[in-house]
Formats: sequence, C-alpha cells, structure tokens
Amino acid sequence: MRRERPPVDRIKKQGAEEFEANIDDDPERAEFWLDNTIRVFNEFSSIPEECMKCMVSLLRDSAYQWWNTLVSVVLREKMTWEFSQEEFCKKYISQRFMDQKRKEFLKVKQVKMTVTKYESEFVRLIKYAGEFVSTKAIMCKIFEDGLNENIRLLVGILELKEFVVLV
Repeated sequence: MRRERPPVDRIKKQGAEEFEANIDDDPERAEFWLDNTIRVFNEFSSIPEECMKCMVSLLRDSAYQWWNTLVSVVLREKMTWEFSQEEFCKKYISQRFMDQKRKEFLKVKQVKMTVTKYESEFVRLIKYAGEFVSTKAIMCKIFEDGLNENIRLLVGILELKEFVVLV
C-alpha cells in the first residue's frame, strides 16, 4: 500500500514556497507569496483547515515566531484560514502599501507604453482599486481614459463595455 505524502510536500512540489520575513521586507514579495500559496491550495481544492496548517508549515524564522505569538493570544475558535490570511496581510502587506498601489492604479496611463504593456500594468494594479471599479463598464471606461488620445478616439467610437473585447 502506497502512503500519501504529507500535504506540505505536495504543495511544495506544485510551487508553494517557504516564507521568511526580513527586516527590509517588500510587501509586494509577501503579497506574491500569499497569492501563490492560495493558488496552489486552490489547485488541490484543499479544505480550509488544511490550508491554514500548510501555510503555517511554510513560515520560517521570524515569520513563524510571529505566528506562534499570534496563536498564543488568539482564541482557538478564531483561528481559521480566512483569519490567518487577514493577519498575514496586516503584518506583512501594510495598508500604506495598499494605498500606494491604489494611487498607482488611479494614475496609470499608456503614455509611452504599448497597449499590451499598459493593459498588463492596468490588470496588475486593478486588484487594489476594487471600490473604484464596481462594474465591467466602469473598468473599460477607466482603461479607455488611460489610452493615448489617438487610440482612445478610435476605441471610444466603439463604446465597448467588455474589457476582453476592448483589449
């Protein structure tokens, strides 16, 4: 009979990486780590309890110490997968970082970029501007407004409301 490997071994094989916090941590690195970890968990359709345990097993050094401190002061029933994600974000992905990215989104324009590069930047930053982009039509309008004038005039005639069609 073949024994199944522990979940942490499986997720590492699929690209999940360990997270070690540093003094000069880049919030973008922490955010990428969390997004990548969640993606891997989703590929396995992991249950929330397993996700939290695996996430903790990927924490190293001061990140793991932070988690142990958190566990010691939080009621056991509050310790959920959602809670662990929220706390990780509070600790390693600051509100200041989120605000900065939101401002970047609001300022992003095509200028000298190709449309493809502008689209890439727009899509990368849109997750920080949820409250500003409540519908597909609004998203298209914001994207269109950021295009260079000659392209914007051509696209504006079409009045596209679907982002996939617009780009």
